[in-house]
Amino acid sequence: MKLRLTLQHGSRTSEHQLEAPRSPGGEGGTTRFVLNGRDVEVDWAEVAPGIYSLVVDGRSYEAHVTTHPGRATANHQQRIVTVGRRHYEVMIHDPRRRPSARAASAAQGPQEVLAPMPGKIVKVLVDKDQEVSPGTGLLVIEAMKMQNELRAPRAGRVEEIYVEAGKGVETGARLVRLV
Repeated sequence: MKLRLTLQHGSRTSEHQLEAPRSPGGEGGTTRFVLNGRDVEVDWAEVAPGIYSLVVDGRSYEAHVTTHPGRATANHQQRIVTVGRRHYEVMIHDPRRRPSARAASAAQGPQEVLAPMPGKIVKVLVDKDQEVSPGTGLLVIEAMKMQNELRAPRAGRVEEIYVEAGKGVETGARLVRLV
């Protein structure tokens, strides 16, 4: 499987080529792949949902991975990957991926907006039962003294708000439900 990756960290963007025999599944193990022409072996384990322990070239890392559903397209997926104090937006381009009826219907059904990183809710920008359009600001979350506005991934109505200003959240915590 050949994928193209776009990494964004702050104002820096880089492009990478990844070749892997298949997607790693299960709860861990050793995976070999080629990254930008270099053979890489990673020992990994999923220690909690969305949290991975990795050993690459003898160095140990903990990576928190969340999906960024608002920016996914037919053949692109986006993830937020946090390693230590660094946050990366990773766009995964898979030319084999095609839109499916299931994906289209999922975009119309209820959708939970999840916390892409641990932090503190600074402000909730919407009210329950409010109609929102794609890109409408839902809330502001502060992580490592930086405030990030989370936006609606699609049009819909705010059915539930799970958080309030001043409260802390963990990666993957439910924030808002859109219908």
